[in-house]
Amino acid sequence: MTDESEARIRQRAHAIWEAQGHPEGLATEHWRQAEAEIAQAQAVGQLPNPLASGAAAEALTKKKPTRA
Repeated sequence: MTDESEARIRQRAHAIWEAQGHPEGLATEHWRQAEAEIAQAQAVGQLPNPLASGAAAEALTKKKPTRA
């Protein structure tokens, strides 16, 4: 893992923690969620805003249908 990717994950995990009201004991779950969101975004060639909500980050990673 590069320093840049670790920083992205850290920022996103922190944003998830904040969005959930600063719960204690969920750091590992927040980290794993952040890793999964970023990995998914990288797979489709996009990186989510680390401060976006989970739903917003998910929307960023979904491809929009193209019109024929």
